[in-house]
Amino acid sequence: MFSAFTAAPPKRLTEQELQALVRDQILREAGVDFESRPILCVYACYLPDPLAADYDMLLNFLFQRLDDFVENDYVLVLFAAGTMHQPGWSWLYKAYTHLGRNPKFARKVQWIYNLTQLGSWVPLQQLFIPDVIRQADAKVKGGKIPLPTTPSPDAGTAQLGTKVFGAPLSTVMGDTGELGLPRVVIECITYIREHGLELEGIFRRSPSSQQLQAAKRAYNVNDEAYQLTAAGDVHLACSLLKSFFRDLPEAVFPAEMYGAISGIHACKSDGEQTQYIKSALLPILSQPTFQLLHATFSLLHQVHTCSERNLMTAQNLTIVWSPNLVRSDNPIVDFNMGAMGQQGGGAGNVIRLCIERYPEIFDPAEP
Repeated sequence: MFSAFTAAPPKRLTEQELQALVRDQILREAGVDFESRPILCVYACYLPDPLAADYDMLLNFLFQRLDDFVENDYVLVLFAAGTMHQPGWSWLYKAYTHLGRNPKFARKVQWIYNLTQLGSWVPLQQLFIPDVIRQADAKVKGGKIPLPTTPSPDAGTAQLGTKVFGAPLSTVMGDTGELGLPRVVIECITYIREHGLELEGIFRRSPSSQQLQAAKRAYNVNDEAYQLTAAGDVHLACSLLKSFFRDLPEAVFPAEMYGAISGIHACKSDGEQTQYIKSALLPILSQPTFQLLHATFSLLHQVHTCSERNLMTAQNLTIVWSPNLVRSDNPIVDFNMGAMGQQGGGAGNVIRLCIERYPEIFDPAEP
């Protein structure tokens, strides 16, 4: 005698449960990219069983979340690996149609095939990366699957010229820093200091991409008629300053310094680490790099001291700034190097302390 058993259908998610799933797992904020645009990550691995969820309702919750960012440019990263439940084609078409209302959408899509490629577009240390994504990344690299080349996100700025952005510090400041700080750095720091120290979320928000590129073009050709105060706001100045660091051919903390930077872990206290930075790391820097960091950390220290109003503590500033200061040919290594704490590579601790303890590490009287 035989009997057949059928599995009970999964319990349906309530509207509140579905909304929480979208908010806490499927769609997450992940800081800002290299142009200070908000990053939103969508994780397909967390999509629920279609038998347990109303996918039309789920899509509406996703759209509502995205609509919070429509006033500014943003970057949307879709992690497609690890998907257990495949949405239907009609649902995918609805999602694509909604996003595709912007005629520029299709031209802006970039296919990324591993985390190393992704690290050239967005700072990985700001992204939550589930284990299933890391496992898929390891399979792609281990299997040596041939990957199509993806144009660099900086390719568009190459047309702007390299007089300031993208030029070596020795070119714009002189081998010994005798030419002084670039105009764009001076004007950005001055503007932020005068108008932005108490601005909530400073260095996290972004201007429009067109506004940023226009400003970079003006500074690259040294347009004397261009006035930062008239052209934008604090967010533009913040993005320009970060972009200047990001576009340097060699980062201020390059791979050649990683070994020395990692030595900070041998120091047991913040006080010992502060002394290590001052005696072991600063002497390695070229004079132009030292001058640039001296001025920039002076500003970031002031921002940190106003953190009760702007909410940007030294830790938050480190998260935002480390991708612009720490860079090699391996974004995964950079990710670990820029992390704070004993589990990080050391650069995160260096940056945090340079912000918190600027007066101890840099002599404020020096240039």
